Amino acid sequence: MNNSVLVVSCPLCMNHFSHCRTVEGMNTSPFGYGLDFRVVPKDCNRSSDVATCPHCHYTSLVQDFHQRVPGHVKELVKSQDYLELFEHESEEEQCARSWLALTSIFRAKGLNPRDLGLLALRGSWFAREIGALDAEEELLTKADRFLDDALRRGLTKGDPGMVIYLLGEINRRKAEFLRGKEMLTFLGNNPRYRYPALLLTVLIEEEDSTPYWSHYAPDQMEQFSPRFKGLFPALRSIPPKKIDYSPDELREQSEQPDDDRQRF
Repeated sequence: MNNSVLVVSCPLCMNHFSHCRTVEGMNTSPFGYGLDFRVVPKDCNRSSDVATCPHCHYTSLVQDFHQRVPGHVKELVKSQDYLELFEHESEEEQCARSWLALTSIFRAKGLNPRDLGLLALRGSWFAREIGALDAEEELLTKADRFLDDALRRGLTKGDPGMVIYLLGEINRRKAEFLRGKEMLTFLGNNPRYRYPALLLTVLIEEEDSTPYWSHYAPDQMEQFSPRFKGLFPALRSIPPKKIDYSPDELREQSEQPDDDRQRF
């Protein structure tokens, strides 16, 4: 694994600490996509993108650690609610909660709700990778809340279809099947998302909350649908603690024998 060790200076308490950053996969061409737009392998094993000061628990993206911290953010980091984010017995859960802290800090800085939702969604990917399933659930809940807020306020950056689709997928993942199905109905006949929305609807009808990935980004599925032997592309589940992916895991359906055309 290609790692580099950085010495990071906390802009809040001036504490210096070492942070190991992983760069593997960043320059590798994508070969897979989650049903929530996760890019494989670029968005895998990205825990090192976020650093938390072990002294005061200030959390930031590593590249932003040099930036000045506004006064209201300093007060947030000192608050009981913020510090309680890290009160968990499991080391994995504590680590994953850096993403909850990061979301709180970016919210205090005024990041728009659409981007806050996507940030929380990214954090849920990391939480699943290390098996922190409680944090994963909390991050998915935050992603749902922020994206719903963005949709209601018209803050979707010109792509309400993507936000609606993600709300359907996130609620499927949370096993909130009725809400997920209701969100997907708002897509109507959106040409970019109607195909993956149909796939999500089938999974919701089966009450399947498993995260999946395939060779195709959700908004490209309709474009490449003639390649599928069946109605949908082959899917592969993403179990907890999975960090390694290979394009060989997921062959085209047309290359698989009939008894091997399954989602898991």
